Amino acid sequence: MHKISALAQYVGFINRDDLQRLIFEESILEQSGVNYRRSSARHSKQSIAAGALCLGLCAIVPFNVLANEAVIDSENIERIQVTGTRIKQVDIETASPLTVIDAQQIALSGEANIADVLNNTSVNSFGSWRGVTGYASGDSASSSVNMRGLGDGATLILLDGRRMPGATSSSGGIADTSQIPLAIVERIEILRDGASAIYGSDAVAGVINIITKKQYDGVELNISSELPQINGGDTHQFSVSGGYVGDNGNISVSYERYSSQAVYDRDVWRLDDPSYMDYDTYNGVPNGYYYDYNLEDYVAITNSELCQQQPQGIDASDGNNQGLCLYNYGEVSTLYGDFDRNSVLSHFDYELTEDVTLKGRLSFADLVTEGATAPTPIYPAYIYMPWDHTYNPVGEEVELQLRSTQLGNRDERVETQTIDGLLGLQGYADIASGLDWELNLQHSKSTTKMYGYNLINDAKLQQAILATDENGDALYDIFNVSGMSFDTWQAQMAQMYQQAEHTSVYDSELTSTQVDGLVSTLMFDEGDYTIAAVAGFEHEWIDFYQVNDAESSAGLISGGAGGDNADADRKRLAGFMEFKFGLPADLELSAALRYERYSQSGRVMNTGSDQITNESATFDDVVPKLGALWRATDSLLLRASFGESFRAPNMIEMFSSDSLSFDYAYDPVWCANNDDPYYCSYFAQHATWFGGNPDLQAEKGQTLTLGGVWNVTDDWSLELSYYAIEYDNKIEAIDINDILYFEQINGGSDSVHRDENGQISYVESTVRNIASIETSGFDIVSAYNMTTGVGDFNLTLDIAHVIDYKYRADEASQAVDYAGDTDYPQWRGNFSLAWQYDVFSAGWSTVFIGKQSGQAWRDAGFESIIDTPNYFKHNLQVGYMHPFNGSVTLGVNNVFNADAPNWYDFASYQDVNTDLYDVIGRSLYLKLNQSF
Repeated sequence: MHKISALAQYVGFINRDDLQRLIFEESILEQSGVNYRRSSARHSKQSIAAGALCLGLCAIVPFNVLANEAVIDSENIERIQVTGTRIKQVDIETASPLTVIDAQQIALSGEANIADVLNNTSVNSFGSWRGVTGYASGDSASSSVNMRGLGDGATLILLDGRRMPGATSSSGGIADTSQIPLAIVERIEILRDGASAIYGSDAVAGVINIITKKQYDGVELNISSELPQINGGDTHQFSVSGGYVGDNGNISVSYERYSSQAVYDRDVWRLDDPSYMDYDTYNGVPNGYYYDYNLEDYVAITNSELCQQQPQGIDASDGNNQGLCLYNYGEVSTLYGDFDRNSVLSHFDYELTEDVTLKGRLSFADLVTEGATAPTPIYPAYIYMPWDHTYNPVGEEVELQLRSTQLGNRDERVETQTIDGLLGLQGYADIASGLDWELNLQHSKSTTKMYGYNLINDAKLQQAILATDENGDALYDIFNVSGMSFDTWQAQMAQMYQQAEHTSVYDSELTSTQVDGLVSTLMFDEGDYTIAAVAGFEHEWIDFYQVNDAESSAGLISGGAGGDNADADRKRLAGFMEFKFGLPADLELSAALRYERYSQSGRVMNTGSDQITNESATFDDVVPKLGALWRATDSLLLRASFGESFRAPNMIEMFSSDSLSFDYAYDPVWCANNDDPYYCSYFAQHATWFGGNPDLQAEKGQTLTLGGVWNVTDDWSLELSYYAIEYDNKIEAIDINDILYFEQINGGSDSVHRDENGQISYVESTVRNIASIETSGFDIVSAYNMTTGVGDFNLTLDIAHVIDYKYRADEASQAVDYAGDTDYPQWRGNFSLAWQYDVFSAGWSTVFIGKQSGQAWRDAGFESIIDTPNYFKHNLQVGYMHPFNGSVTLGVNNVFNADAPNWYDFASYQDVNTDLYDVIGRSLYLKLNQSF
């Protein structure tokens, strides 16, 4: 990191033109010193768009600023690597739009981790996954990004220009952004354009390149704490970074510890609202159903007295054991679990010769997440009390609805470890116009272990209910017919559940080894004509497995998930080339071509049997990308790009065995003509089967991007970009609510299976190729710098608008345009105002999410879904740089404690889209920085 610019960042918010000049001058000084590495750029002419540099949240420096500075020594300007092209160049602008979020903007956001910084970006159109308690395969401990709403598998995450190791929960297909330490990030570059031809198949919607700090000369400490207004959610961060810069190279090491406290559902949702009714019929106080032959109907029974004494019990009986005892599960579960991360990152560069440099990177991350869900409901197994049971209160066979509250919550613990090592050579060969080359070896390994405690083995529980003593009397009085005290009965029930207690174990491992290399050169340089080119290869080998304990895999356990076992391997081979043509009239054309081949095989372990099926598949394609960039005037740059994309299914999508889950959903078909307050709840649970599909096809798409950058004045810049994306054969396990919605509007669905009463028996949500997604929109970015006698001001505005988002579930279904509907906002934006005067600084930032209509859902039978209003979240911070080479920052996130909008016209459990909105509310934070 440049020393001057690093110092400027500690101050807070330096004027960006001045910051760019500082960086430029440092580059010139470095190139004249012992650390200067020769590059073929010495022979190149100044790049066409050399004046356009984006610093901060799309703050664009005027063209003429850098152009004028470049006159200093255009023959010795070293080119830089820019996200969006593998060809090194002088400037940051390419034919594709690029957003750069620097360390200042990250600090101004007030967020405590990179996952939340990325979630707030406007290109993250409809929000993205943030780990929530209760999800299997380690998903409750991971976070991701979903650019343009195309899915988190369609956004490629790079770390310093290289693929970030993927999470085991996606068999390496999706990177976990929660693993990245905030303290090591120098900037984030977001390529808002498809780039499969340049980076590979995952770059369908775009690329996020996280650039880390590398050159430390000394030691830097960072300490921060954030305290929300609600109970829980406290975060604490400590990092120490240090390094040494010598005559022939440098080395740096960073360590960060980050922890966040659990947030309980009871502290977030409106459980005390009179309209709140999300209670469950599975309770620690048993509910039972038996057939009354006199009434010729089923009758519900419970123990009313026990229900009134049980914590979280809601007595819905007649007070005389007829009816139900309901359970308020929202009182005991966590929304976000306790999170603890320790991470280390080290870089080094060493000049072996004047033209060859040895480089390396080693990172390690250890994450532990602990959460809790409500005690285990015994479902879907049929658990019963026979008619002749000693303690049967009615003398008829009773179907039981039980919950093991006496054992306590279902606790989960997720342990994830990732290690990633890179060793490479890069150099320069004085051949022809000069060749830049590099050769790299990268190896990574990620493991995830997940433990689920206080689950129940259904068969063992049934055995305990039927068990008798030597006199033939039942051991357990479930309905407390004998009249025990509440505490005595509780102890007996705890003993019964202990006979069936189960701890689930999920284990997964992903190992990846990659060899890659490239060579680049300036092929031609004559007057106004230049041709630059790069060509390279990548070869990667991946081994992956995930396995659940045998009982969970066989579907014998209540309260957990299991069965999604997989054992697979993948080989990826790619070759690519890219050209840039400099032409007269300040026109630049670019072309890229990539061939990629995936060969993968898996051993599918079928649920409930020992049968193993060997499956294999090969996917390959050639994808192109074309671009044009024209500097029409000194202050106006126009650009266009078109590219094709290709994404092969990952190993879990193809080879995981079937697994059973119980997803929340409202049934608009049955409930349109029937009334059942428990079944017709938005949080009624339905058996939902998930699983892989070895017959999947590769996804394919096309992206068109048009736009331009206009420097209105030296201090004001404006960018407008339009995008249109067609995405075919998209791979998805469709959400159960979407399946039921499509069933409603299409008059039926093969994925929904119903019983003789018309209620849902189970839903199939296996992975499949859907027909298509078509979406288009535009981005507006503006930055303004102002220098006054009372300090320097910087204003940035970043707005994204989705024109349409047409989704078709399959070829037989009609396309539905979701843009502007619930959970699909058409408008997202960010505004920031930064001020810096001497050693003082301040900043204000605003996150905006546009309104959404619930009319389409109401038309489909979901009558309680309401319209979503505009949402604004405001953040404020002030900073001071003290004379001892450090700084203090105090800030407030969500200054006005804005509530996230709810889905329904009544209070409900988790009734906010946590992928989109902040539900924590106002929080106060303090950050300390010290350099030595």
